Amino acid sequence: MRRAALAALLWALTSPAFAQPGTAPARELDKTPHVVIGNGLISARVHPPGEKSLYKGTRFDHSGVLAHITYRGQNYTDYWFDRYVIDPRDTSRQPAGTVTACCAVSGPVEEFAIVGFEEAGMGGRIFKPGIGIFTRDSDNPLQFPTLPALNQGTRSFTSSKTGARFVHDLNDTASGYGYHYTKTVELVAGKPQMTMAHEMKNTGAKPIVTTVYNHNFLTLSPGSEHLVITAPFNWSAEKPLQPDLVKLDGKTIRYIAPIPPGVTTMSLMNGFGKSASDYDFTVTNSKTGFGQRIRGDQPIAKINMWSIHTNYSLEPYIAISLKPGETKRWTYTYDFYGPGEKP
Repeated sequence: MRRAALAALLWALTSPAFAQPGTAPARELDKTPHVVIGNGLISARVHPPGEKSLYKGTRFDHSGVLAHITYRGQNYTDYWFDRYVIDPRDTSRQPAGTVTACCAVSGPVEEFAIVGFEEAGMGGRIFKPGIGIFTRDSDNPLQFPTLPALNQGTRSFTSSKTGARFVHDLNDTASGYGYHYTKTVELVAGKPQMTMAHEMKNTGAKPIVTTVYNHNFLTLSPGSEHLVITAPFNWSAEKPLQPDLVKLDGKTIRYIAPIPPGVTTMSLMNGFGKSASDYDFTVTNSKTGFGQRIRGDQPIAKINMWSIHTNYSLEPYIAISLKPGETKRWTYTYDFYGPGEKP
């Protein structure tokens, strides 16, 4: 009996849970509220925003959180981290494989740049579209706002067999910012295709000037090995990429070796023009044949590319500038394909 108790104690002392108090395995996120949508070809889990939502951080839009988008048995958006920090207010440094609430999410999630950062001054009110109003407590506009939010607005969520609709209304008279924001996710009938349509109306007294990009967390290939990324233009990288891992060849980016754990490939990418037709990319695992085509209906403002050994992310940005009363609409279209199929 004593030996069994000692063995149990030793196991507890060496287990990841003990080594990382306040964290949980990524798979625990599957237990958060969600609905499953499907069109007979592709399926996805849609997680509504709220107190018990999958995503509770202050980086990404709380509308449109999707996980486990699957086509022909290929999970395009599995978790790319092993564990996550349970308390969304805990931003402490974590070991490899564990992420804080800022980034504990998967799938095609979006991030808006902070609105009103310089104007607010230290201690003033700033607006993070998709999330809410926060206190500015940093000199870095790229730093994620600190919880709690001052004003989270109001939200509604509806779903059908093939889609979901998210609505976020915010009116913050203290800062002058307000909007009516709708995101609609739909699996297109008879096609391995998904659309994400957006509408944002400025209902406040101040302009909304921001950018938005989709992180496009993709888990198509461990280490990003065998990935081939194509564009309608010739790629160039502002920051040199590791030549033993990544090769740029005209309109194509090729990963020629797996990214080792702890290594990141990242750079702003150039070559695109002013036409929305340049927002048209494919990301293919050349070994398995599975891939995804990503299109947008707006001109590209900039592109960032980021990849680690568990995930590949192509991040095209678009610009948003809305005077009070103005509305902007934009849509992403995702086509999924497998072995023997064309994008």
